[in-house]
Amino acid sequence: MNLADYLRTNALKYPKKVSLVERYPAKEKRRTLTWEEFNAETNRIGNYLKKELGIKKGDCVLHLFNNSIEWLTTYFGIIKIGAVVVPLNFRFIESDIAYAANIAEPTAFLFGSEFLDRVLKARDRLETVRVFIAMGDECPDDMIPFSTIQDSTDVEECVVHMEDEDDLAVMFTSGTTGNAKPVVHTHGSMNATTIGNGLSLPLAMEDNFLVVLPLYHSGSLFMWFPYLAVGATGTLIREYRQPRWLLEAVQEEKATAFLAVVPMCVDLLNQIENREIDLSEYNLSSWKYLITGAQPVPPRIFSKLMFHLPCRIVHAYGTTEAGGGATWTVYHDDILKKPGSIGLPNFGVEGRILDGEGKEVSPGELGEIAIKTPRLMKGYYKNPELTEQCIRGGFFYTGDLARKDEDGYYYVVDRKKDMITSGGENIYPVEIEEVLHEHPDVDDVAVIGYPDKRFVEIVMAVVQLKEGRTVREESIIAFCKSRLAMYKVPRKVVFDRVVRNPTGKLLKTVLRQKYFGAKEAFRL
Repeated sequence: MNLADYLRTNALKYPKKVSLVERYPAKEKRRTLTWEEFNAETNRIGNYLKKELGIKKGDCVLHLFNNSIEWLTTYFGIIKIGAVVVPLNFRFIESDIAYAANIAEPTAFLFGSEFLDRVLKARDRLETVRVFIAMGDECPDDMIPFSTIQDSTDVEECVVHMEDEDDLAVMFTSGTTGNAKPVVHTHGSMNATTIGNGLSLPLAMEDNFLVVLPLYHSGSLFMWFPYLAVGATGTLIREYRQPRWLLEAVQEEKATAFLAVVPMCVDLLNQIENREIDLSEYNLSSWKYLITGAQPVPPRIFSKLMFHLPCRIVHAYGTTEAGGGATWTVYHDDILKKPGSIGLPNFGVEGRILDGEGKEVSPGELGEIAIKTPRLMKGYYKNPELTEQCIRGGFFYTGDLARKDEDGYYYVVDRKKDMITSGGENIYPVEIEEVLHEHPDVDDVAVIGYPDKRFVEIVMAVVQLKEGRTVREESIIAFCKSRLAMYKVPRKVVFDRVVRNPTGKLLKTVLRQKYFGAKEAFRL
């Protein structure tokens, strides 16, 4: 089936029901789309691409927008006609855009005009793109204004049948360990992801999923797919900046769940504890779940979320390659009973922890998480060598080091590539980061290996202090000494801004490059 069949079916079953709400708090704007209108818009776009521009099944189409209704109408307009959508990170600069285009070899490029400057700078390197479509106020004469498509009256149903193995998207991972990898998902893997994520939480047509994180990221998009499948409403927040915007959206749109990353949770908690936000002023009765993901969450943050918020907390683990979203889930009642756990594999997911020889390890032993699931990517686009390295025996090797307890609960220890080897000892940065997150003056932290002549690597902590706080390096080290074995204690501490990507993942490649001029861990 074509994943867009969910949209077509909803338009038939619930034509006048609101499918999408777009909130733009910074400009005090709000607009909506019914399922009938959502489907019509995707047909308008699909028919124009196919009939007027000759875009055909299998053609790649670059897609660069900020979160908006048009992000989704263009996405589904592309996949409806069997073309392959290539959604780009809105933070991509011109070299990133050229890198993605060089791999995907797109025929067309749809983008918001706020990105026009970057597109123009990259244009000479986009050799396969024969048509550019710009949405917004600015559009050069040799490009097609998106308004031309919007003026079209051809909304005839254009969805084409797709086999499960047919490509749907080329998604560029967030690239915390180097250049973003081009992940190919099919209509079959995305349908399996929709079903799997949908069975991780009880959903109903009356629900409303609040989309705050960028849609190009698998977490937001893949967690919204089940709501699409059951005909529930999705609410988008454009240019999210203020925690109160979340609460206002929950109250005014009756939102039931949303996905958040640690910095968002910390900002919300800080404003609650500083009394900048009074939860009693909001009607949050519709709020069922706060889903955290994309990175480890310190137990103290979970404790505070549970204490302050009226909803249940769910922590999800996943990778873009294996269908993102809730591949593993730990639920509210177990989060504090199993501190640090990512929970159990979800429906349709077989998980194992394997040693270097591909053998399953015993409970308590460390190994690499490997995943077998129909949600799994087809492979890395045009890179069979990397695909074969990562998918072996039907299992995807995640690069995440983990252990499993006697009850079958999984615990991610660290990224395989982030492990520090100092004086022959293996050290896992996440453990040190969790300790430093407990320091009352620390706002954020990243731990990396720093080159050392004697130990090869030493532990270095990049510490971002809370606003207005002052702490000495010796104080940070003493704090760690009281909670960690000596070999794990940072030998070097710098106070700086901790760099994360838009989905909250630590960008340790950037920190390594900044402090000792190497993107990879020193031992590599």
